[in-house]
Amino acid sequence: MRKFLWKRLAAGALVGCLLVVLSACGGLSETDAETYVKGHLDAAYLGIYDKAYIDLVEDMTEDDARELHESNVSDETEYYLLDFLSIDYPNDEMVERAKEVMEKIYAKSKYTVGTGSKTKDGDFVVEVTVSPLDLYSLLTDDDFYDALDQAGFDEAETEEEYEAVDAIYGPLMLDLLEDRLDDVEYGEDQIIMLQLKKDADGYALVEAGMQKVDEVMVDYSGAYSK
Repeated sequence: MRKFLWKRLAAGALVGCLLVVLSACGGLSETDAETYVKGHLDAAYLGIYDKAYIDLVEDMTEDDARELHESNVSDETEYYLLDFLSIDYPNDEMVERAKEVMEKIYAKSKYTVGTGSKTKDGDFVVEVTVSPLDLYSLLTDDDFYDALDQAGFDEAETEEEYEAVDAIYGPLMLDLLEDRLDDVEYGEDQIIMLQLKKDADGYALVEAGMQKVDEVMVDYSGAYSK
């Protein structure tokens, strides 16, 4: 029933901000690297915009950090509706409802940022420990089948009828997920090394590390269940 595809980062603000240049006029310290990584994660997932983080990024404003968070929520919502729930016809009301639920999911994101260290090449590496939010265990296959049955999936034949099914099925699953969020558990901790790579203009967060964080933060497949 459920698709177990690894999440892919959409070409939104999350990816764009990974490539933003850190001002290095006065030189970057290990503490700066930690501040940046924590601030970036806090903005992307929790919607917390730390001034020390914003000040590290050249020309960045709190509005930019807020846009990062909103785009990350939108990207995650799109994945959840289209890939996880397999909804082909999400309407505007459903998308907004899903964003509300995703905000509540992201608010439960759990991670710790360790100490930063400088490499011999002048780059910085920061260890991040992510406790994967076990979304998989909150919904069973029976939940999916029951919701589809209530939505009249078996009787649908035309595109219009399938669109009507999605309009019922999507909100049913979102309500069920939201009702169970208080019972969510976390999987096995995952240690991920995030690298700030130096170039001629300053430092940029290497994209591959953040892709791994995004893959692990919300576990849709039970891959990290205890």
